[in-house]
Amino acid sequence: MPGRIDLSNNASVRMISLNVDNLACAYLANLYIPIFTLDTEKVLRRYEVPNQISGLHFSMNKKNVIYAVDDSFGLHVFDVRTDTKKKHRLNPECENHNVVCTALSSNNEMIAVASSEFGGGILDVRGSRRREHHAHVISLYDARYPTDPITSYYKRHKASVTSMEFYLNGNYLITGDNDGAIKSFDCSLRDEDNAIRWERWVKGPISKVGVINKRIVYGVSNRSEGTVFVDAKGSLEVLYGSVNNSADEPIVKHSKAFFKKPEWCVGLIKGVTDDIPLVAVHGVEKKKFITLTAMNQEGVRQDTPLLSYTGHTGEVKCMTATPNLLLTGGEDGKVVVQIANFKNPKFGEDNLPSHHRLTLRRGKLAEQADRGESGDSDSAGSDSDSDSNNPSTSAAASSSKSKSSSSSSKEKTEASSKPKKDEKEKKEKKEKKKDQPLTSSAGASSSSTSKPTAESSSKSESDKKKEQKEKEKEKERKERKEKKEKGDQSSTSSTTAVASSSSSSSRHETKEERRARKEKEAAEEKAKLDAKLAAMTAEERKAWDEREKRRLAKLAETPEQRAERKQKAREERERIEKLEKEERRKKRREEKESAAGASSSKKSKTE
Repeated sequence: MPGRIDLSNNASVRMISLNVDNLACAYLANLYIPIFTLDTEKVLRRYEVPNQISGLHFSMNKKNVIYAVDDSFGLHVFDVRTDTKKKHRLNPECENHNVVCTALSSNNEMIAVASSEFGGGILDVRGSRRREHHAHVISLYDARYPTDPITSYYKRHKASVTSMEFYLNGNYLITGDNDGAIKSFDCSLRDEDNAIRWERWVKGPISKVGVINKRIVYGVSNRSEGTVFVDAKGSLEVLYGSVNNSADEPIVKHSKAFFKKPEWCVGLIKGVTDDIPLVAVHGVEKKKFITLTAMNQEGVRQDTPLLSYTGHTGEVKCMTATPNLLLTGGEDGKVVVQIANFKNPKFGEDNLPSHHRLTLRRGKLAEQADRGESGDSDSAGSDSDSDSNNPSTSAAASSSKSKSSSSSSKEKTEASSKPKKDEKEKKEKKEKKKDQPLTSSAGASSSSTSKPTAESSSKSESDKKKEQKEKEKEKERKERKEKKEKGDQSSTSSTTAVASSSSSSSRHETKEERRARKEKEAAEEKAKLDAKLAAMTAEERKAWDEREKRRLAKLAETPEQRAERKQKAREERERIEKLEKEERRKKRREEKESAAGASSSKKSKTE
């Protein structure tokens, strides 16, 4: 893990859907729908469609049936077991207009279709089948009888609908639009005024809405801020987020679950425990990995991520999640499969060396932005950009307090000098204000004035020293950056040359030629190794054999054996350190005793 499935070299993955048998389908930008299995990571067949697809769903009742809705109200029905396909016209009375997004219910095969304009058909259960034009309409259809619409909701949304999803009960629908409106409808009711359950406004536009479980739903605005609702027993509670009850109120606050650039949020999935209900799936611009970070009840992200794993070479376009798996599709034409069940012993197997700095202290940035302290967040973002590109993993979300304190202290020392100056000036002003009333009440004006001046002079000297140290550190960082960039450029140029040559050769190679080439390369490597071994002396050969045995033993180790080996090595190091300390103490005692004996002998001679 993670598994990577290459679907296309020149088209991005726009949508993914998955059924209970680990059979998945995706929609590619080049108008193809590949069907592939997660067990073998192979493409079984491909379907071609004539128009752009706005929604792709596996049927809940019939696990081998796929529904694909195109942008001109065409419903394509595919059976995975055969190459046959059917096409229906959703609501033949309506005009040909743009479908934006779709959703499929889990119980009665109801399809919800959001369109930029609606011209004809049933708009209201009380009205007749008159032809009317309305913008931003949600239409409901029965998948068994797709030519007859059930009803349409057209009054509530004032902007284009960007995302929607059915609740797990199959009747309730959650939607989000470009104005930041998140609404919920009871689709069992045809009258829109009765069907609307609740509506809230956040900072728009809404990039994704989703359902976590029976009670929790969420919305992500502009791929940066997450708002989570607890919808249960007819009452709506905001778990966290900055929410208004009407569109007229200005939204000033930030949600605590927000992702400042260059980070961006793909979506949310079910969390580890009741204390940590959600896990954010997010990435970093121009970085080739995805990170899973746990969030608590208040929406504050944990300091250490649950897992970071290498994913897509381009931007992530879509995601879908089940209780066990998380699938993401990207611009590079790949689908990355990762375990989403945190209790699974295989979760976090692909451990990578060090934590990425962008995942630290990001949950506190919203509070700082509300207070107007934007300098810290900007400096944290600039520092994180200068760090290494290696993503990170950790087996647990809640790490020890010592680790978090040490990481935060490192960040503070590496922060830029400008925001620190501003903070120090503010602190000095506050201290001066505090000192003034104290000095007036004390009565001793001369002594009180002399003390702050001495303190300020000492502070200014210490500030100068700190600034000098910070400047030196910045210079060192810049030098390291330049060295890394030079090394990365040379490595990337060599790798691209190799990749281009290999890709160009593999396009024209047959299986037999490829096999022969691989055998030839293996024979050459073996010959080089034999020549190297022949040039070695007996002692060098013995040392090489021992190293090889150790390497093979490490590769064959299980995670438990690796942990035991590391623990034993740690204990052995501690034991050696103790012995060395005891030897030093003995030497010091002997030196002291010899010095004392020499001094006593000198005294006796003088007497």
